[in-house]
Amino acid sequence: MLKKFALWFICFGLSFLVSNVFGWTEQGKAFIFIYMGVSVVLFLAAAIRLLTLGANVSSSLVVLFTAIALAITLFATWGATKLFDVDFYVAYQLMTFGQCLCPDN
Repeated sequence: MLKKFALWFICFGLSFLVSNVFGWTEQGKAFIFIYMGVSVVLFLAAAIRLLTLGANVSSSLVVLFTAIALAITLFATWGATKLFDVDFYVAYQLMTFGQCLCPDN
């Protein structure tokens, strides 16, 4: 769980760096691109590792569930923006921060 918090705060800090120092985009957009980019890279690294080690069915399901979790997060964020008057990027930051509180099993 501590790794999740560290990763989240690193992405959060980098998004402020991209937004304020470089001025490329707003903070919320920078966060979602950085966080999704890191998630996709970690997802692909895990998938490649499983393929090279001769993945069995249970480890392949872990990769599939990770992809589904990313999709559910985006869908839940979109739903929160429709229910409440919140910016999509702010809702995504809150959703991902809330996921840091959930332990991995």
